[in-house]
Order: sequence, then structure tokens, then C-alpha cells
Amino acid sequence: MKKLICILLAAATAAGCEKDDPTRYDMSQGRVCFPGAAPNETAEYPGYSNSDSTFYASMTFKQQPEGVAEAVIEVPVKLIGGASGSDRKIGVRVLEEGTTAQPGQYEILGAEVPAGKTYGAIRIEVAKSAELDTQQRELTLCLTDSPDLRVGPDLYLKANVSWHNMLPRPATTIESEASSGSSSTEAYSQAGHQLLLDIFGWEVFPDWGPDYSYYIDAWRARAQAWYDEWKAANPGQKRIHESGSMKGREVTIRTK
Repeated sequence: MKKLICILLAAATAAGCEKDDPTRYDMSQGRVCFPGAAPNETAEYPGYSNSDSTFYASMTFKQQPEGVAEAVIEVPVKLIGGASGSDRKIGVRVLEEGTTAQPGQYEILGAEVPAGKTYGAIRIEVAKSAELDTQQRELTLCLTDSPDLRVGPDLYLKANVSWHNMLPRPATTIESEASSGSSSTEAYSQAGHQLLLDIFGWEVFPDWGPDYSYYIDAWRARAQAWYDEWKAANPGQKRIHESGSMKGREVTIRTK
């Protein structure tokens, strides 16, 4: 029994030594992280991926007013703990891994949680350029401790920020049914997407689940009629898939 007591005491002592940070769970000091995957967060701040523990934020100049040369991307951050009566600065650094943007192609304007708020943002100014018509630039960020706020759980400290001039690729695959001639998601192209945007105004494709099959014939008939009129008004012009499995071929409307 005496030996058992000694073992238990030793275990308790060892467990106590692992607590090298007595303020670790003191939320009165405040912690900061990126929004996670909880339903109440994804509704307002979508972007977190459980697969790689990264928050994704993307911006396209296609959705900015015409003529805009710069834009500001706001990457949300979440406060763990109570709001403060003053603004609090956030620590952030750029990671080389996953970053394709070069210095001068972006500027981090600031990172803070405003007074009285439990969410803040990292504000990044990016510039528009012709190269972004076919490729995106990426910035990988990692939150760090600051004098005002320490970082939260490791799983919520990394973010990937990207920007381009292209249409945002939809999560649904209706575009492949309607304009590429293939039902594979590998057939996606900006040209096919742009055609559907011109015809239906679908910058973001509607998601009607399996029920869309009831409307597909009507969609195809309307799309073909519009496309025929466009070709008649623009003789000699063709819309060509610039990527995907149909790359180099003319965009057509599926008949089946």
C-alpha cells in the first residue's frame, strides 16, 4: 500500500509539472484564432477546412466594381474570451510554404479586434493585374502572440488567402452538364462558366440537388437559343475552353 501511495504521488507530481503555463486557460486575458467549422460560425464566416486545419479566404476582382485597381481582403479572426473596451492588435506573420505572392503584390494594412467586439479582421490590400486572369496569388498566414492577445488552439491559427480575376469556381457541377459536354468536374473551365453567367446570370450556381434534372431540358433549350443568337451577332468568334479536359475545344451546349 505504501508503494502504491508513492506511485500515485509521483504521478500527481509529474502531471502538475506539465502545466508550465498557469494562464493557459485564463480566458480573461483573451485569445485569438480563425473561425472554425461550427455551424454557428460557418454561416457567417465560412472557410475553415478540417482536412488541413486552415481557414480559406478568397477574393476575385470579377466581383469588384469595374475599374477597381486595388481591393482589400478582410480575413476574419475570432476572440476567445470577453470583449475589451479598447482595440486589440493581433500578431500575424507570412509563411513561405504555400505563399506565391511576392512582396509588393500585397500589403497587410492592419490586424485587430475592435473595442466591444468578439470578431476582428486581418486587412490585406491586393492589386489587380493581367496575370490574375489565368492564375491566382496566395498568401499563407499564421497568427502569433501579440502584447494584446495571445493565440488560441493550434488547429485554428493558419489561413490561406487568395485573389484573382477569375469567376469563383462553384461547388456544384451543373456547369459541366450545361456547357462542357462532360459530367466530370475535371471539365470545368472559366469559358464554360462565363457562358452560363452570360445566359442565366449564374455567378454562383443554384443548388437544387437532384431536382435539377427536372429543369435541365428547359435550361439547355434556353441556353442554345441564346448561344445561337450570340454567334449570329458575333460572326467568326468562338468561346474556347481554356482549361479542363475540354481545353482547346469550343464551348458547346450539351444535348444529352
